[in-house]
Amino acid sequence: MLDWARRRNHVLPVFVGLVGIFTSIMVFIMAGWVGGLLSFFVSLFFLYLEVVTQWSFRAPSKRKPSLEEDGWERLSINASGYDLMFYLHAGSPGAPLALVCHGWTSGAVRMVHRASSFLERGWNVVMLDLPSHGGSQSLPKWSAEQATTLLIQSLNVLQKQRTELFGNEVCYYGHSIGAFIGLRISKRREELNEPAHPTAWIFESPMTGYTEIHEETCNILKIPQLLRPWVLNKTLRHFNAINGPVRVVSTLTDADMPTWGITTEPTLMVQANPDERLGAVHHQRLIAVMSSEGDPSLLTTHLLNDLRHSGSHESSSRNSVIDPWIDETFTHSSSV
Repeated sequence: MLDWARRRNHVLPVFVGLVGIFTSIMVFIMAGWVGGLLSFFVSLFFLYLEVVTQWSFRAPSKRKPSLEEDGWERLSINASGYDLMFYLHAGSPGAPLALVCHGWTSGAVRMVHRASSFLERGWNVVMLDLPSHGGSQSLPKWSAEQATTLLIQSLNVLQKQRTELFGNEVCYYGHSIGAFIGLRISKRREELNEPAHPTAWIFESPMTGYTEIHEETCNILKIPQLLRPWVLNKTLRHFNAINGPVRVVSTLTDADMPTWGITTEPTLMVQANPDERLGAVHHQRLIAVMSSEGDPSLLTTHLLNDLRHSGSHESSSRNSVIDPWIDETFTHSSSV
C-alpha cells in the first residue's frame, strides 16, 4: 500500500496533511493548546518532507512542441501503458541507425540539427521524445530509470516492427540527461533485443551522476543540511517503489558512474566548455571513470569553447568534430 502511494503524485502529501490536521485537533481537545500546537508542528514537519521529496520527481513544467517537419515519420509506441513518440527518417538500404535522445526539458524538435551528420551520410535516424516531453505521455513521477525502462521496451517494439532499420550498426547520441539514460542503457543492454544494441556512443555535455542533481535540488528548495539525510532516504524509497524490485538503489552513488553505467564501445564526448548548466564535474567523472574502470582508448574527448549546454541546437564546431569521428568509427559513413 505504501509503495502504491509512493508511485503516485500528491497521495502521500495529502494523506499526511489530513492525518496531521486530525491528530492536531484531537490532541488539542485532549491535551490543550500546547499539545495541539506541538502536534501541529510535528505534522507540518512530516508534510514538508513529503512535499520536498515529491519535488525530486517533478517533470518539466513546460514542453517543447512535438516534431512536425517534413521527412520525419511519426510513430507512437506504447510501453507499459505509456505512449512514447518517435520520429523516423529512413536512410539508404542497409545503412546504420542513429538513436538520438534529447536533454531535460528539451525534445526531438531540438535535435534535428544534431541528426544532420547522420542524415547527410544516408543513415536511418530515430529521434524520440522522452516521457513528459514533447509528444510523449507524462509520468506521474519522473525518474531517469523509468524513462530508461520505457525507452528499452519501446525500442524492442520498434525493432520487431521495423527490422530493416536494425540491420547494421547502431550509434546512440544523447545530450545531457539523454547521455545519462544512454549510460543506463549500456548497463541494462541485456534487456534490449540484440539488433538494437548500440555499437558506439556520442555524448554531448553529458550528465553522468545524480549526486550533484540531488544536491542542486536541495539547494533550490533551501532544505536545511540537518534534514537532507531524511529527504535522501525518502527519495531512495520512492525511487525503489517506482523502479523496484529488480532495479533498486541503496545509496546515492548507485546513480553515478560507474555503477549507473559505463560504455564498452567507442565513445565520443563533445563537451561545452564551460558547461553553464552542469559544471565540469560530470564530464570529468566520465573521463576519470573511463580511465580507471573502463578502456580509456575507447573515449575521444573534445572540449568546445563556443558550445553551450543549453541553446546550441545548431553548432558548426560540434559537427566539425562529430563528422570525422563518424567516418573513422563506422565503415558505412560516407556522405551522400
